[in-house]
Amino acid sequence: MLGPDSEKAKPTQRATRRRAVLVSLPIFALTWSGQLVFSEESLKKDLVQQQERLNRETSPVGKVKALIKIADIHLRAAGQAIKKGDLAAADRNLELYKESVEKALEILKSSRRNAQKNPAGFKEFEISLRKQLRVLDDLRSHYSFEQEQTIDAAIAAAKAAQDAMFAEIFGPENTGRRKEKDSSHHLNQPKE
Repeated sequence: MLGPDSEKAKPTQRATRRRAVLVSLPIFALTWSGQLVFSEESLKKDLVQQQERLNRETSPVGKVKALIKIADIHLRAAGQAIKKGDLAAADRNLELYKESVEKALEILKSSRRNAQKNPAGFKEFEISLRKQLRVLDDLRSHYSFEQEQTIDAAIAAAKAAQDAMFAEIFGPENTGRRKEKDSSHHLNQPKE
């Protein structure tokens, strides 16, 4: 049971919480604005580390993993630039993202590895492309119709790489097979 003293304590507890929130809001705002700067510096640092890793790496899978991270960094940088309203910087990062995706695809294809027997690298690349396509789709909504060319090119490159990964992992004979069955099924049906 609550007594009359506990009823009086509730308003003072609420007031204390309000004061704590009001005091912490400016501190949070300062920290958060500093976090944005820190985040940009962190992205640059991560990019340099991944570039160095890419240069050191000798295996195709290792190179692709580094390129996946580089592509993610460029995509995050594009997102930050869009939030700031700097579409020119976002476009530059999207071009670099597209180049990273195309380079990763080229490395995997030239490795002559059988993705069906040894899918390492192929699956990681496809999974990252799936996530990146969702991010690209979200970023696309911030572009006007006239400015969509660069982001559409990045989306097209990611989708082409994803399709190529499906073909490598599942075999070209197994990709798109459902569509072929459906269309042949419709062709063979008697017309009423």
